Amino acid sequence: MLNEVKSRFAGKKQNKTNRLVLSTVVILSLVLSSIGAFAQNNSIKDVTSNKYALQNLIAGIKSDNEGVKRSAIYFTGKYKIAEAEHALIAQLKEEQNPSTRILIALVLFELGSDEGLMYVKELSMEDADAKVRRMSTHIFYEYLQNSMASDLGDQ
Repeated sequence: MLNEVKSRFAGKKQNKTNRLVLSTVVILSLVLSSIGAFAQNNSIKDVTSNKYALQNLIAGIKSDNEGVKRSAIYFTGKYKIAEAEHALIAQLKEEQNPSTRILIALVLFELGSDEGLMYVKELSMEDADAKVRRMSTHIFYEYLQNSMASDLGDQ
C-alpha cells in the first residue's frame, strides 16, 4: 500500500516537473521572439553624451562586483549597445556565475551578435552547469529560428 502511494506521488511529481519545464520553454520562446522582432542596435552616443560612458559600461561588465556587472550587462541589452559586444564575449568566456552567463547569452541574442551566438552555441554543448546548457540551447535555437525566418523573408 505504501509503495503504491509513493509511486503515485512520484508520477504526479514527474508530471508537474514536465509541465513546469514545458511552460518555461514556451514562455522563454515567446519572450525571445518578441525581443528579436523589434531589435535595433544603438550606439552609446544615442543613449548618452558622456564621453566616458562606453569605458564605464565596459568596466562595469568586467567588474568584480556582481551587482555592478549584472547591471552593466542588463543595460547593454536593454539599450542594445553594440559597441560592448566584444566585452560581453570576453566576459562570457571567463564568467564563473551561471546566472550571469545566461544573462550574457540573452544580451548577445538581443544584440543579434552572430559571433557572440557562436559562443552561446558552445555554452549549450560544453558548459558544466545544466541550467546554462539548457537555457543557452533554447537561446541558440531561437536565434536559428529567427535567422531561418529572416532568410526565407529575404527570398
